[in-house]
Amino acid sequence: MNKIYIRASLALVLAAGAASCDENSWNNKLDGFKEFEDQPFANQQSIDYTLTDADYTYIAGNSANKALATEQDNEAALALVGTQKRFSAACPASEYVPAFLSSTDFEYFTLTDGSSVKLTYNVTVNEPEALLEAASVQKYTIDEAFYRDEVWGGEDYVNAFTPLMPADNYVPVALGDFVNPDKGTYCIVSYNQADTEPSFGNDEPTPSGPVSVFAESFTEGLGGFTTDDAVIPEELTFVWSWGGANYGAKASAFKDNVSYATESWLVSPDINLSGYTDITLAFEHVVNKFPDLEFAKANCTLWVSVAGGAWKQVEIPVYTDNTSWAFTNSGDIKLDEFAGKTIRLGFKYVSEEGKSGTWEVKNLTINAVAGAKAPARIKANLPATAVNAIYHFDGSDWVKAASDFTVLQDADYKTMGQSYNNLTTAEPYLSRWLDLNYPYGVAEAVKYVFWIQYAGGTSSYVCSPYTCGEDGKWTPTEFVETETAQFVRTGGKWIYNPNVTIDLPAGKSQPLSSLYYQTIVDWVFETICRPLGDTNIKSGLFYVTSYGNNEYYSGASAYQGNVDLRPGSARAQYPAGYESMTDDEIVEAEKTRFIYESLPAALGILNPDAKPIDGLQVLYTINFAAYNGASTDYYVAVYEVSGPAQFTPISCTWWENGTGK
Repeated sequence: MNKIYIRASLALVLAAGAASCDENSWNNKLDGFKEFEDQPFANQQSIDYTLTDADYTYIAGNSANKALATEQDNEAALALVGTQKRFSAACPASEYVPAFLSSTDFEYFTLTDGSSVKLTYNVTVNEPEALLEAASVQKYTIDEAFYRDEVWGGEDYVNAFTPLMPADNYVPVALGDFVNPDKGTYCIVSYNQADTEPSFGNDEPTPSGPVSVFAESFTEGLGGFTTDDAVIPEELTFVWSWGGANYGAKASAFKDNVSYATESWLVSPDINLSGYTDITLAFEHVVNKFPDLEFAKANCTLWVSVAGGAWKQVEIPVYTDNTSWAFTNSGDIKLDEFAGKTIRLGFKYVSEEGKSGTWEVKNLTINAVAGAKAPARIKANLPATAVNAIYHFDGSDWVKAASDFTVLQDADYKTMGQSYNNLTTAEPYLSRWLDLNYPYGVAEAVKYVFWIQYAGGTSSYVCSPYTCGEDGKWTPTEFVETETAQFVRTGGKWIYNPNVTIDLPAGKSQPLSSLYYQTIVDWVFETICRPLGDTNIKSGLFYVTSYGNNEYYSGASAYQGNVDLRPGSARAQYPAGYESMTDDEIVEAEKTRFIYESLPAALGILNPDAKPIDGLQVLYTINFAAYNGASTDYYVAVYEVSGPAQFTPISCTWWENGTGK
């Protein structure tokens, strides 16, 4: 099937419009012209199209698809279409592609009724359930408050687990309290691990003068800060993001020069102000592209929350001139009213349609003076290693994940030569890492590796499967294959329709007819004539003529674009093949061979992606012509797809009973 590109059609339309200002253009609004203009634009085509990564992202974010997924309780499966770039049994292309084909994001969105799209896309095949679960992995970090209050529980503590205070005793408790398994049953937990036990002492001097209580430079992502995308249009994938080492945390609701209405927060981890006085917060920031500075001051605001309570706004003394991109120090922001409390900071960004801009924040510090009422607890400083571990919710509790799951440690990224704790692609890094860390893998053993992927300006965990070969080497395992299916537009809507109609018009120089009939001629030569001793398709010795483009085993003629049912021509081409047969018997033999042998063979060769679908009969309808010496008549043959590229005849109209049997 030839590809037809609508861009060329549109170009012709535009060219015609540009050339319309001739001497007759004065009458293009007279009677009759208006009615002509109002006629619906017809653009009926059959095209081939392969989904791009951007298409999968659109499909997963489309509002109609989201509504359908919610109705089917399929939100997680739809999200994986966007992140994993594939469909699945839970989220099939047949149900979630039509919304994309109807959108302007589809390159050929102007196609009209009667058009068809032969769509190629990725789909999961035999994907392990565990791998599907792991795609929705969550992330949790054990904070200092948990070590202090839950692990050590006394006056003195270490900001880490130790051999006598093992992580496995406490991490499940933290996950049970703070992580919702409904959002993903796998969780990467980051914590500190010390190899020795602490020796507490209370003779450490009390610091004098200002000390740093909290600092965040935003040089590698958003650190321990989290984002709350409560009100974000579906056209935007993020508002708060890491703008880079020179930009810090960045909020923007611009996309394609369009301003969107949003409300989003960037929220700090817990900050303990116990025992401190003269507490001062400062940061650097810049606002730009808002309509005016007053709008920015009203919509780029700082808030403080105590122990998860209500938010209270605090004033930012200094804003930069919004005509410049230069960073300005916020000025000192006093937080003495929060002394002795554990707080969170919230940077709130609000924009309106047509009134959105950019707010960038970096180098956030809280300085204070350690007073006489400093915390009674002594924090012992022990060398500790950052650890990433995998936990799985088994239906009732969080437990260590099975041994076939593993995760990269922070140090692994450095060993791989990365500046940050992420990779842009799995290979060649993960297979080498597995070879080094699991050198004695058993053949066909599987490892699921969690790693942080940096893509599109954001970092997130991805789970990639690997299989150990007979040689002990680990290689990536794919549970995805490409599939091709047909969608047709009818009644103004796109629907999944695996049934195919193929028109083979009679006559010379008909591309599709020539292709099919020549494929039949080639098949007859290879399958029938070669076993008879033929070595050249143009020898003319048996059923194929010396022209090499028509045959009289089943009557296919690529030259005439039809089935030649003249018995005299068949007998003249290969007398031995039709010895003692009457004219009627020759015609019947050719008809039977064409419908039951040569045409299904050509269909299989030219439609290798055709395959049966459970619960649905997939039919191919072929409209073709036959010449009997007096007239050219059209017939219809119907085939069922009974196996991969296998076609079983159902009926043909040149027999009264449809089968000739």
